[in-house]
Amino acid sequence: MNAAPVKLVHLAVLAACLALAGGLGRDWERRLALLPHGGDLTREQASSDEEDGEDAEETQEYTSRESRNETGTSQRVYRAGAELKADYHFVNFNKDRLNVSFGMTRKDYGNYLGGYGYTDTDLAKLRIWRDATRQEAWEKTYKESGKAAAESAVAGVDMDYDTRLRALLRSKGLAMRPGNVVEPDMPVMIKRNTPIMKPLALAFQKVANSRGYSDEDIIGAVLSMVQTAIRYKIPDNLENGLHTCGILPPARALLSGWGDCDTKTGVLASVLGNWSRMRMVGIAVPGHYLMAIRRLPGKGDMFVRYEGLEYVLVEPAGPAWLEPGMVGDHTKTLLAGAQGYKVEPFF
Repeated sequence: MNAAPVKLVHLAVLAACLALAGGLGRDWERRLALLPHGGDLTREQASSDEEDGEDAEETQEYTSRESRNETGTSQRVYRAGAELKADYHFVNFNKDRLNVSFGMTRKDYGNYLGGYGYTDTDLAKLRIWRDATRQEAWEKTYKESGKAAAESAVAGVDMDYDTRLRALLRSKGLAMRPGNVVEPDMPVMIKRNTPIMKPLALAFQKVANSRGYSDEDIIGAVLSMVQTAIRYKIPDNLENGLHTCGILPPARALLSGWGDCDTKTGVLASVLGNWSRMRMVGIAVPGHYLMAIRRLPGKGDMFVRYEGLEYVLVEPAGPAWLEPGMVGDHTKTLLAGAQGYKVEPFF
């Protein structure tokens, strides 16, 4: 499996970046192409129901809501015949009241969910294949070429098993990391979901065209929805026998109305990935996940450097309204912690 590279960025780099932020302007290195690829255009929730109809649980907020007076942030998740739909109403950083919708047929949604998470049965089948193949390789090779050759043949089976295991996890949106740790494969999930999120990206583009929004306004609109209209709730690592590594894929998050930090990051990046030249990276700190967007930082913006370029930090978790370049106090503490943070490119 060709996993996306993960690079550890040291605290000293962060400190230098924060110092440099004050002296840089807000101009983009290259402007985004406004139209998503292939397009052609002529915490209070209103509903707490998930797609299965069960009431969502009350959860603690990850960050404090910014001091603002706007009302009207809400969501409606519902069924309409053979389609599952979600309507989101929210206020963006321009203080405009916006609304967008997302939907999938129940059949497509069922097929979609089958691509995420693994079961113990999935692993058991793979182990059965490994054990049977090892035994066959040992017996055949030992008889023909002796013990050393047989041991080499078994080692080859083990390598094949490792390759198949990683391929299985990758097909389910997950990755095997050093130490046999399984975790969400954010780059794979985001690339896979970018075309699925295209209708939502086009809905945002339509709003932007009607209101004369700039590139950064579009990013702010999508970020505002993810932060404030999608509730913050932590998924279980094991759900009805399915190992999820504690993340919801983007379409499920939208059609459920909730998600945690990495789930919301997946939604945001998958929508924004529909604009050309959009360059984004994930930022992993102990117990938290956020992202950063490639642009020159403005005064006071928090950012990181990756491969010699500045990426402005973005905090999707919510429910606070935090514009690009702003993160919660808890996130600042994590970024400055002794363990530092990891950066992984999405595209």
